[in-house]
Amino acid sequence: AMGQGRLCSENLKKSIMYTLCSKIPQVMPTFAELLGVPTALTVAQVLLIDIGTDIWTAIAYAFQPAEASLMTEKPRHPLRERMVDWRVLVYSYFYIGMIQMAACWFVFFNMPHILDLMHKHSSVYSMEETEWNYAGMASYYWTLVLGQLGAAMVTTTTRTSLLSYGLPNKWLNVCFVFEVLLAAAIIYCGPCQRLFKTEPLTAAQALLGCTGLVAILFVEEIRKAFLRWGDNRREAKAALLLIDQQ
Repeated sequence: AMGQGRLCSENLKKSIMYTLCSKIPQVMPTFAELLGVPTALTVAQVLLIDIGTDIWTAIAYAFQPAEASLMTEKPRHPLRERMVDWRVLVYSYFYIGMIQMAACWFVFFNMPHILDLMHKHSSVYSMEETEWNYAGMASYYWTLVLGQLGAAMVTTTTRTSLLSYGLPNKWLNVCFVFEVLLAAAIIYCGPCQRLFKTEPLTAAQALLGCTGLVAILFVEEIRKAFLRWGDNRREAKAALLLIDQQ
């Protein structure tokens, strides 16, 4: 019962961390437009990410199996340690969220002719310029979806490497496939393109959209390796201290 309670609490925290990750890259295009940047993400696309993909992935965390170290960690103090504290906010908003945002803008500004649309209102776009902007929005949306895919993967563990932990949650894996297929439909399916204002991406542009996914997986593996190294070092010191006392 104690283990199940800890698992529920841990998975809820992971679900919250995942859900908050995309908020910074979702809101920044609105502020960027005030500076003359072309539209990078529409309200419909934001809702598509929140309702069409994130909500199901967040629910799937309920089926996440426990990490091996779960019962070795000290219990959370119900008054001093909140479920959502400053660590969760920093991790989601200013760490993973910033990586996602940087990747989204990097891909967006690398799309052809996007810089030609700077400080130009969409109401005066020609048909060709509108297509350029739609392609840019498609690239930003695609990169953010893949960035959230990376966020979902890395938040399944706190210290354990994904290389050893793997992806054991089959419902979460189903959500991963659904997210990618839905994003592909939005970008490459004609009726969806007209509805959500997207243009098809080339293979190279779609591959460039993996920037955020790869960056998140890479930096998180390094961070967790340092955490495990610190844990092992503390355990070794504690063991030596115990031996000295005996």
